[in-house]
Amino acid sequence: MESFIDFLARHWVLSTVAAVLIVLLVSNELSRRLQKFKTLDPAEVARKAGRDGVALIDVREDNEWKAGHIKGARHIPLGKLEKKLGEIKGENPDEVVLYCRSGNRSATAANILVKGGFENVSHLGGGILAWEGQNYPVSKGK
Repeated sequence: MESFIDFLARHWVLSTVAAVLIVLLVSNELSRRLQKFKTLDPAEVARKAGRDGVALIDVREDNEWKAGHIKGARHIPLGKLEKKLGEIKGENPDEVVLYCRSGNRSATAANILVKGGFENVSHLGGGILAWEGQNYPVSKGK
């Protein structure tokens, strides 16, 4: 035990970095477990897309949408999502599945929906990049 403490004292920078990394890893794992939405892979989204009761929403910007999107998706850019919550609720979907380019904006969007009272919310992990990486088709234009 004494040699361990001596090591920590002599290598305090390394010890501090290791402690910070451990805290970050633990907090990341806890936040992942506590999130109130699901992360789906492309195959799971493909099974859900187009099914009754599933609202598939693309939260990317207009130019990204026009470059290619999942068939049957609805386009609501992330910046406009909060204003559209009532409209989405009015459609009474059983599940809302969100996606973006890489999964970051759709995770933010999922949190907005959860805070807005939606219970069955999912997002495409890895976004449309993962979708295309698995060779699923995209529609172009409007």
